[in-house]
Amino acid sequence: MKKILSLMLVLIMCAALFCGCGSEAEKKTIKSLEDLDGCKVAVQIATTSDDIITELIEGGKTITANRYEKVTQCFDDLSLGRVDAVLVDSVVAAYYMGADADKFEISWESTEGEPMGICLNKNSTELAEVIEAAIDTLYYDGTISTLAKKHFGNDFTAGLRTVTEKPVIDTAKIKTMTNGVLTIGAEVGYPPMEYLADDGVTYIGFDIDIANAIGELLGLEVKFINTAWDGIFAALEKGEFDCIISSVSITEERQEKYILTEPYVSNRQQIVVAK
Repeated sequence: MKKILSLMLVLIMCAALFCGCGSEAEKKTIKSLEDLDGCKVAVQIATTSDDIITELIEGGKTITANRYEKVTQCFDDLSLGRVDAVLVDSVVAAYYMGADADKFEISWESTEGEPMGICLNKNSTELAEVIEAAIDTLYYDGTISTLAKKHFGNDFTAGLRTVTEKPVIDTAKIKTMTNGVLTIGAEVGYPPMEYLADDGVTYIGFDIDIANAIGELLGLEVKFINTAWDGIFAALEKGEFDCIISSVSITEERQEKYILTEPYVSNRQQIVVAK
C-alpha cells in the first residue's frame, strides 16, 4: 500500500509540473496577446482589459480569466503564482514597476493608445466646459506634469494638450449637485491613480490630486464617493455625483453615452508577468 501511495504521489507531482502556462516544464514566454493562449490571466472586472480577454476567449483562445473587483488583487495573485500574467493599464503597471520592480516586468505593450478623460452626464455641458478650462490651466502652469512625475515617475500627460495662453475659467457656468461642492465618483483601489494611504482612510493618487487641483481652481470643495468600478457609470447616470475622475478610458461607446473631456493622461494596455 505504501508503494502504491508513493507511486501515486510521484504521478501527481509530475502532472503538476507539466500543467499551466507558467510551469517550469513548458517555460512559455509571453510576448503578445496571442501568447496568452493556454494561460491564466488576471484582469479587473468591467475594464478594457477585461473586454480584450473576453474577445480573445470568444475568438477561440483557451484562456482562464481570473476577474477581480480590485486591480490590487490581480497583482497579489501574480505574486503568489496563481496566474501567469496580468493585463492592465500602463499607468498602473508603472506603479508596480516602481514599487515591485524586483518581482514584475512588462512583457508586452499595445501599439494603440488608450487615453483617459473625465466623464460627465450628457446634460452637464457647461460643467464639462469649465472642467476642461481647469485642466488646460493645469497644463499651462505645469502642475499636471509635476503631479504625473510624482505618481508615475514618467510624464504620462506630455503631448496630449498644447496650451500657450492662460485659460479663462467662467465660474458662472458652474452648476453642481450641491452648491459649492464638486462631487466626484472614484473607485479607490487603483494605484497610483486613486487608492488609500497607509492609514487606510486617506485618499491619495494622481486622480485625487488632479480632482483637488480642479476644485481649487473652480473654488469648490471636493467630495469623493468611493464606488465599485462595475457600478460607477450607473451611479453617474442616477445623479449620485457630478463627474467621474477615476482612470476612465475614452472609448467610442462611452462617448456616445457620456461627455468625455479631452485626454489628460495617456495610457496603453500592457501585459505584466513575474520576473
